[in-house]
Amino acid sequence: MHLARGVYDVFLDGGTSIPSAHEVSDMELSTFPLHARRVRPLTVLVLALLLSTVAAAGPAGAASLTPPPPSFERCHSAGVQTICEGNVVFGGGIEGAGIICGSGPDAFEVFDHSDKVLEHAARWYDADGNLTRRMIKDTWLGSEWTNPLTGKAVSYRQTIVVTDVLAIPGDTGSARETTTGVVNFIIPGKGAFVQDVGRTVFNFDGTLESQAGSHVFVDYFVNGDTTALDPICSVLAG
Repeated sequence: MHLARGVYDVFLDGGTSIPSAHEVSDMELSTFPLHARRVRPLTVLVLALLLSTVAAAGPAGAASLTPPPPSFERCHSAGVQTICEGNVVFGGGIEGAGIICGSGPDAFEVFDHSDKVLEHAARWYDADGNLTRRMIKDTWLGSEWTNPLTGKAVSYRQTIVVTDVLAIPGDTGSARETTTGVVNFIIPGKGAFVQDVGRTVFNFDGTLESQAGSHVFVDYFVNGDTTALDPICSVLAG
């Protein structure tokens, strides 16, 4: 699960080259928080390799769009609008999640591992070629949290849809972001015991505007409730 991604700068805002590991968190990959507040269980998005061939850049008109679409999206006219969309698969990896379980000599950092992420992305531009809305749907496959000290692991399933509506067309910094979806952690013997499900809405400045449903990651990362992930920590501690 991934904690936070910045304001999608690489593919999202027109990058065309295959990213390095540290750049992936800025791609059109979704997570619960946008700026530094978005919350998703896995952290840093260490998705270094594309498992599928990235499609050729969109039609020539895409060059006049602000910001330009990522290279895997194809664009077409729809009335006065331009709509760009595409699919891509990101390879996974493993990295520290920035989550500390326990305290004192028994404390350990949780590591986040994902096999791959399937992404469908779309964006809409107005008659002037300025971005007005974008949507990203991500599905994580083969993902788990691990404790490298004990070898214990807790698998999870995550599917989320992130929609950004720009108050100022073309200005990604003015986006109001709505995230819907579900994250299920599979606790041995208990099934999908820890869930993050429902909807969150973040304003352009990163403040939480509203939420509905159960959001253990908002509780942990935004509200500072360090007990929210105790069921997972207990399993990983062994």
